[in-house]
Amino acid sequence: MGLVSMHGRPVLVAMLSAKLDELKFLYVSTPNPALRNAAVEKDSTHIQDLFERAEEDGLVTFRAKYWDASSVAHPIPAFRPATESPTYAHRFSG
Repeated sequence: MGLVSMHGRPVLVAMLSAKLDELKFLYVSTPNPALRNAAVEKDSTHIQDLFERAEEDGLVTFRAKYWDASSVAHPIPAFRPATESPTYAHRFSG
């Protein structure tokens, strides 16, 4: 949340999931007074907790300490190519 605070822009947070051994992404918007006023997150809240809540709910409204307004976070789905579809190169072979 420090990047959002310092630069005043939305950020894309990346995290390596230890459970699934895959890269996860979370979009975090800038604070916006038009959003409902959420309770301030506890100091003990880890970014992993925000990832998990966003994956469960799809969109999380939260407020970081020292922010006057709430922000939203939502997961960015990982790209997984379809295993059944032929690759581009296979279309021209044979």
